[in-house]
Formats: sequence, structure tokens, C-alpha cells
Amino acid sequence: MSNPVVASTYPDGQPYQPARGRYAPRTRVEDYMQPSASVVQGRPDADEFVRLIIREMRIRFYQPKTVKPYRSHLVSLLRWFGAPAHRLTREDVREYLLYLVDGGASSSTVSNHLSAIRTAFDKMCLRQVTLGLMVPRKPKRLPVILSPEEIMALLHAAPSLRDKLLLGLMYATGMRVSEVVRVRWRDLDFDRRLINVWQGKGRTDRQVTLPICFESLLRTLSTDRGGDDFVFPSENNTRRGRHLSPRTAQRVMERAVRIAGIKKKATPHSLRHSFATHSFENGCDIRRIQKLMGHVKLETTTIYVKVAKPTDDLAAPSPLDTLYHVPRRDSAPQRKRVDVGQLRIHFLQQPTEANCRRAKVTISVSSGERPIYLTGIMAKEVRPGYVTLDIPPLESWAEPLSWLSRQQRDRFEEPEFYEMLQREISQRLCQLPHDLTTPSST
Repeated sequence: MSNPVVASTYPDGQPYQPARGRYAPRTRVEDYMQPSASVVQGRPDADEFVRLIIREMRIRFYQPKTVKPYRSHLVSLLRWFGAPAHRLTREDVREYLLYLVDGGASSSTVSNHLSAIRTAFDKMCLRQVTLGLMVPRKPKRLPVILSPEEIMALLHAAPSLRDKLLLGLMYATGMRVSEVVRVRWRDLDFDRRLINVWQGKGRTDRQVTLPICFESLLRTLSTDRGGDDFVFPSENNTRRGRHLSPRTAQRVMERAVRIAGIKKKATPHSLRHSFATHSFENGCDIRRIQKLMGHVKLETTTIYVKVAKPTDDLAAPSPLDTLYHVPRRDSAPQRKRVDVGQLRIHFLQQPTEANCRRAKVTISVSSGERPIYLTGIMAKEVRPGYVTLDIPPLESWAEPLSWLSRQQRDRFEEPEFYEMLQREISQRLCQLPHDLTTPSST
């Protein structure tokens, strides 16, 4: 038996029946998104507001590379606003973004500022000052892809073994520059031919393929070092136990691109793009490439399908070539070599280490009445018959190179010059005796 409906009356005494079913009054829902849940309470000044936001970001384990620019963006906003943070409105945010655009900021810069404001005010303070503001449109650009011939020229242009190994691993594995400089010897799995990448972009782990051509060299180098040592340690003696900085790796790439004569705006990330594109052209599955690259979304990987070179049966010739039957030029004409002077190589042999020869090398170039000396080159025989060169960057030779002629300076930027230097120094170093206790000049 159902319960009887209790009649109610209006204030004037007229009866009415309470709403039932879908129109019945509902239990009040508790709102947890109240201002009391904000990480910033009260009305703090600008410095205190930024401090509280940075503290919350560190508690939530935001990456340091995210915390630093976000702090800079918030300080810039509050300095422009000139008032306490609790007075900021949605219209103020729009005016600030317009101020950045008028100042010549790119769409990426405006997006980063908007993300910092949305994180601080909307996510952490529940203010909703960016509600309705869309991320600015970004230009869609194709990645810079190096051809296989340019990759080989790039590796030949790297003067030292470390530089060849650094650039070669970035191309062979598709790792980011920030990931390859953090690889330790314990991360190399020679039995399974894998390299473990720990906590890459997005705090994710993945595995990439260890190239066969570098396996024997890495095995040899890993015997001298091991465990927690980095494959690419820092060049700074005051920072022992640290890895090579990504900026140094970028300078290595810039130098190799300049020496190889590559006109494209190639960066270390171009080697990652080239790895994905060449893998797809060689028949690798797009899902496999996505896994090796560490992409979360497949749409990020499918861009390499657009830039991949079509197969021969799909490549249509240009209509103009069909009309005129113009043959394709495969190679550019060789530049005539001009004699620019005499070069001498001087050796100062060092005490041997583990039965491997070492020597300091100095180059003298004839220029006018007196020769110009270029120092700082170290040659080392890492294993019998295999010599590596550690050549300082051209910036350290800026003063002596300024005394040379234009043609002589151009010769130092040609890959053939470093190939000749590698060949001559290797031949002479292998002829030096092993049993040496004191340095000697040759």
C-alpha cells in the first residue's frame, strides 16, 4: 500500500500538491570547487602570490623546466598589471596577451604565457580568468629532414670520436638531445641490443635499438668506464660526475653542419626527424616508429608520412621534365682546389696509458713572414690501429685564424681538411714507440 500524498497549502491558504518524479526537489550537491579550496588564501602581494604558486607546483612535481618559465611569466604579468593578483580579471588577461602580440611575441610565446596564467589562476586559485580564451593558432611547419648523403657528410665532418658517437646515436636511435646526453653505461644492454631511456619527455621510460655499427666501439669504451658513468661526460673539470649539457651538443651539431656545408637549418632535433622519416621509407611500421620515438599520440608520428619520399612507382615526374626530357643532375660539380700555403703537424708524445699511445698535436700554417700555430689537439689510440682526435672548437682559434687569409680560413671549414688531418695524425701516431716514460717531441 503506497503512502498517501500529503497536501500542502500556499501562504494564502490554497491547497497544492508537491512535485513528484523528475520535478521533485533534489538533494543539494556539495560543491568542492569553492574559493576555500584555493592554494592562495587572502589577498597577498605579488611576491607572496608567486611564492605560493611556485610552492604548489613543486609539491605537484612539475618539471624544473616548467617551473622556471612559469615563474618568469607570472612575474611579467603582475609587473604589467601593477595591482594585487586578486584584482586580475578576464579582460585584464586579454589586454596583457594583446600587449605581448603588439610587442612582437610569437604564437608559441603567447601560448606559454596563457598556460602559466591558466595554471596559476584557474587550476590552483579557481578564478577562471582564462575561461573562453583559446590557445593561439600556431603555424604548421614541416620538419627539416636530412638526406642519407647529408647524414654521412655530417658524421664525416665531426672531428672527434665523441662528436661522431653523439650525432650518430641521435640519428640511429631517434633520441632527443636531452635524452642522449643522459645515457649511462649501465643503460646499454648489449645482449638484447637495446638502450634504456629512463624518464624521458613526459616522465616515461622506453627502449630504443642499439645500432650494430656502434656496438663494438661502445663495448670497448665501456670496459674503461662503467656503472654510473655517463657515456658523454661533462667537459668542465669543475662539474665532475655530470653529463654533457644539451647546449654543448647543439654546438657540436652546428659546427658539423657548417663544416659539412649543409645549407639546411639543421638542429639536433633534425636527426630525430630524419630517423623517423628514413625508418618509414625503409618499410618500418608507423606504430613501431611511434613506440621508438616515445610519442603519446599517433597523430604526432603521422607527420613523417607526409614528408617521406614516395616510392618509385608513385613518384610522378615533373610535367616540365616530361616536355623537355631534362636529365636529373645527381651530383654538383667539384670545386677546383686552390693551394693556400704549407701546413706542418708537430707531435709532443705523452706517457702511454694502458699500452695506448697519446700525443699533443700542434698545427703550424705558413702565413707571411711567420707561421701561425693552432694548439689544443689531443690524439689518442683507443685501441690498436684506431686513433681518435679531440679538436677544440673553432671559437678557441679565433685569434690565430684571424691572421690567416680568407682562403686559408675557408679550408678549416671543409670536411676534407679534417679527413686529411685524421689520416695523417693517425698514421704518424701509430708509428711512435709504446715504451715511453717521459714526453718527447717528434
